[in-house]
Amino acid sequence: MFNKISIYLLSFLPISLILGNFAINLNILLINFLILYHCYKNNNWSWIKESTFKLLIFFNLYLIINSIILSYLMDYPDYSGLVRSLTFFKFILLAYSFKLLIISPKSLNKVMKIWCLIICVVIFDVFFERILGYNILGYVSPDHTRIVSFFKDEAVVGGLILCFGFIVTTYFLNKNLKFKAKLFFNSLLFFIPVTIFISGERSNFIKSIIIFFVILFLINKIKLLIGKKTTIILLILSIITGLITNESIYIKQKLLFNRILIVEDPQKFSDRFQNISYFAHYDVALKIFKDFPFSGVGNKNFRHQCSREKYFDINIKFSTHRCNTHPHQVHFELLSEHGLIGYTFLFYVILLFIRNNLKRAKLSKNIFNYSSNIYLIIFLIPLLPSGAFFSTFNGTLFWIVFSVASINFNKEKY
Repeated sequence: MFNKISIYLLSFLPISLILGNFAINLNILLINFLILYHCYKNNNWSWIKESTFKLLIFFNLYLIINSIILSYLMDYPDYSGLVRSLTFFKFILLAYSFKLLIISPKSLNKVMKIWCLIICVVIFDVFFERILGYNILGYVSPDHTRIVSFFKDEAVVGGLILCFGFIVTTYFLNKNLKFKAKLFFNSLLFFIPVTIFISGERSNFIKSIIIFFVILFLINKIKLLIGKKTTIILLILSIITGLITNESIYIKQKLLFNRILIVEDPQKFSDRFQNISYFAHYDVALKIFKDFPFSGVGNKNFRHQCSREKYFDINIKFSTHRCNTHPHQVHFELLSEHGLIGYTFLFYVILLFIRNNLKRAKLSKNIFNYSSNIYLIIFLIPLLPSGAFFSTFNGTLFWIVFSVASINFNKEKY
């Protein structure tokens, strides 16, 4: 019974991300309770002695203490930042979910099969919406250059595909597959960046291209049906075809280049980004960081601090629109809200974890081991726009992959 419930809850993760924050939090809460129940019943608490767990707990304590102190000193209008800091513990337990709940290779295989089915349906739906203008449930995107798919009015489907797509594909490609299965997963690997490209999500597309090329470079050529050079050529041709045949895709990409190329003073590097609204968020985040270099302004408090008049800059084109719920870039978010202390602490934990995992992946030469760690690295690329690191959606994506990477490193039988 325990094994079945574990499989159901872990398999449901991508569906809960589609359904929204309530479903995500409920799913994570049930997974957390199942972990604690399982460990209590079997008296298995050895994992809490691991350095990664201890460091994450210390980081969580820092978030809570920092939020309490700053809420008192700066008199912010709500306590949502403190709530987010207190509930960060759910992500720490989620990071151990695969390691503790997946008790056999068969269980992992079942979860991956269900994830594969879900991702395939989502990929089909993205193409369906791009061709017909609405998804299979009838949802229409408020922005015709972006795809919402099953997310109704949020253009985040690329993030879902990026998170689960490469993990699922490399998991099965790592096996000894028959021709039909190999053809299917070769095709799926190819369609992941193509699908994200036509979704209109530029940042996730760039990330997908990087992951795709790293996987292509590392994967054993016997796992592929066609040569690596041929695969690259086909990918380029597919992207060019998408640009030529679909006006919405063409307009979306053209807008970006126009914003970078059409500037008042092309000689100034900063002017190249003046027409990109995210630049104003980055600018104010850096200014907040300079004012609060060690502590930042506290979890979820960028939204309150950025509106202050002293952060308005007449030289920044979109400075009047500098405020948002977060700076739209993970490094600027961490620096402005958590300062050097929080930024250094979290990155030390993550980079130490990735380094240890990559050592193991290098020894095993397992492309599945590599893929989850590549995602974690790509998630932390500077400058590329991203969702809020501590938000329910983006936080869940990150810690799911972290959890998958954890079982690869810690369980020899996998």
